[in-house]
Amino acid sequence: MADNYDEEIESQVSMSDYLRILYRGRWIIALSFVVVLIATLIFTFTADPVYEASSKIIIESTGAMERSLFDLTSLGNQSTMVANQTEILKSRTLAERVVKRLDLSNVRDSLKLFQPNEEGEYLTFRDMVQIIQDNMEVEHTRDTDILTITFSAGSPFEAAYIANTIAEEFQLLNAESNKSEISDLRKFIENRLAIKEKELRNSENRLRDYQEREKVASLDEETSELVTRLANMEATLEEAQVELQSDLEMKKSLQSKLEEQKANLPNDLSEISTPYLKALQQQLAQIVADRTVYVTALQSEAPTQNRQFYQATIKQYDEKIKAIKDKLREEATKITKSSMVTDPLQMSQDIVNKLLTLDGDIQAATAKINALQDVVSEYNTKLETLPEKVLELARLERRRKVDEQTYMLMIQKLEETKIQEAAQAKNVHIIDEAIEPLYPVKPKKKLNVLLGILIGLGLGVGIAFMIEYFDNSVKTPEELEQMGFSVLTSIPRIEMDKVKKKFEKKYANMGQHEAQRIEARLITHLDPKSPVAEAYRSLRTNLQFSKVDHKLRTILVTSAGPKEGKSTSATNLAIALSQAGQKVVLVDADLRRPVVHSIFGISKEEGLTNYLMEAIPYEKLIKDTFLDNMKIITSGVLPPNPSELLASKKMENMLDRLKNDFEMVVIDSPPVIAVTDAAILSTKVDGTILVVASGQTNKDALARAKTQLESVDSVLLGTLLNGVNVEGMYGSYYYYYYHHYYSKPGQKKKKRMSGLFS
Repeated sequence: MADNYDEEIESQVSMSDYLRILYRGRWIIALSFVVVLIATLIFTFTADPVYEASSKIIIESTGAMERSLFDLTSLGNQSTMVANQTEILKSRTLAERVVKRLDLSNVRDSLKLFQPNEEGEYLTFRDMVQIIQDNMEVEHTRDTDILTITFSAGSPFEAAYIANTIAEEFQLLNAESNKSEISDLRKFIENRLAIKEKELRNSENRLRDYQEREKVASLDEETSELVTRLANMEATLEEAQVELQSDLEMKKSLQSKLEEQKANLPNDLSEISTPYLKALQQQLAQIVADRTVYVTALQSEAPTQNRQFYQATIKQYDEKIKAIKDKLREEATKITKSSMVTDPLQMSQDIVNKLLTLDGDIQAATAKINALQDVVSEYNTKLETLPEKVLELARLERRRKVDEQTYMLMIQKLEETKIQEAAQAKNVHIIDEAIEPLYPVKPKKKLNVLLGILIGLGLGVGIAFMIEYFDNSVKTPEELEQMGFSVLTSIPRIEMDKVKKKFEKKYANMGQHEAQRIEARLITHLDPKSPVAEAYRSLRTNLQFSKVDHKLRTILVTSAGPKEGKSTSATNLAIALSQAGQKVVLVDADLRRPVVHSIFGISKEEGLTNYLMEAIPYEKLIKDTFLDNMKIITSGVLPPNPSELLASKKMENMLDRLKNDFEMVVIDSPPVIAVTDAAILSTKVDGTILVVASGQTNKDALARAKTQLESVDSVLLGTLLNGVNVEGMYGSYYYYYYHHYYSKPGQKKKKRMSGLFS
């Protein structure tokens, strides 16, 4: 239970410390807040507005490489394709096309891109391309093939116009790219069709000439059937050869396109194949060949009543072919995504993927051609058994039928190619055109103001804590107690301007010179009802009830360093003691920088040093003051050897005599660390008070002063915390008690006091 209470107390103290730090640094926090907020407001309301406009496009999964002419199956990965198109949208090539198109548009002069800057200089072409790339964002909508193109510009019109231009130019670039893939194939088919047309005409002419010359009208039914089958097989064979040549032409086109993107990619893609991929390609070729042989045998020998059984077998062949092609697709995708294909342009991966799978189709077509050639050879062998006259007619008829079927096939494929070539422009569709935005996206005024407030406060708090971290001075009584010191009292800071004005008004009859001479150090006498005077009376009370072995008669007032208020404290302590009716003498033993004589406006001559050097008698040593019960002893002339004088037997005798003549002797001495005078005097008195200046005395110096006093067995009565900034002690019990007691009834405004150092 006690442990929990201690932890609670420590937590409360820690929170109070934080509150005091924030309260002391309130002006820094306020200044930081105001500066940052003003800077944010200036930036927010003077920055050029930025508008964003967006257009949406969809990438279809079918294109030149996804649609196949001769049963060429697309094995591209759609997600990879969309990613590739995203990279194309961000490419420099597209940005250059956009800049060129904007340069030729009729709104060129209204676009900031082509306007001169403040120096009258125009952007270079490269700079304009970079601006297009930097201000464009492409976002892919998840689980869709939709891309959103967003462009940022200084005006709503420019943002919308350039966003639409990017979408349209990308659509054109995509169409041109797709058409280039299939245009080579279309030209190839057109050339083959022209050749086949001549061959068909020649075969028809030769057949007609032979029939007229030999007077042969037609073949018998059996021979005609044999010729028809042979012609069908040869037509199928020629179709397969056309497919193979088409695949080779497609491969050539893809390789040419790939070389433009990456010159160091090997032309022979077998170099990056895997054994598993090669095995799949060989299996595909074998199954295609087996299917071709089976279908050929079925056409010539299978009975019609078992057609369903044979169709089921053909279906099994087709399913196996499809399964192998699916495996080829997966393996090709793995290869293109692995380190085997290291391509800095991600858009080339789908081309590599298609080239790898195209090799499998080429091997399958080659196997099919080999199987058909074997079947055609068998039919030719049967045809050779016919009579010579009939054989020649059969050959001519077969050639005509083969050329005719092939010619019809080529016409069909050419039409399909033209349709697909025209359809490639529709691979990219613009769903939503960009429209002019109504409001700018930047600067975001509300967000900027909020961030300015947060940053300003955060920066101020950070600076306050940083100052506190590097500030090693003592500020509060709690800190002294944590260092092991007994705190006799805390003296509030005195506001010199207000005190002097009050004193000058009260003692106006003294004249200008005399009024200025009466300093605030005499506040205990001049303003006895003030909080400062009350604090010194509290010090007097604490000394009277301090636990020492004998009654206090001689008290030494010192400090760790100079200008910490020891002289003021010694003077006001002596005044407070005299006000209690005690006979008090104040001795200025600071023989290096004496100030007591200036406080009372008398000469320092004929003082302590004069007496110790036996220049004056004891009777002339003690001087009167304006207080009945208080006398002072000034420092006298400044000697070259103060320490020796203070350590002399004469000094001890003087103190003994003063104790007989006065009830209390208060001695003002030099700082402890600076010289040894205070340490020497501390051994000759009943007790020592260590004055600590709030916010000035360094903790290390204070600890050093304590060590020096303890090393000579001084009796340290406690510390006096001088010049306490009551307003900066927020969170301390002293703050609340001070304001609760000294605030006037009916007034919300709290008095602020200030400290004086000497």
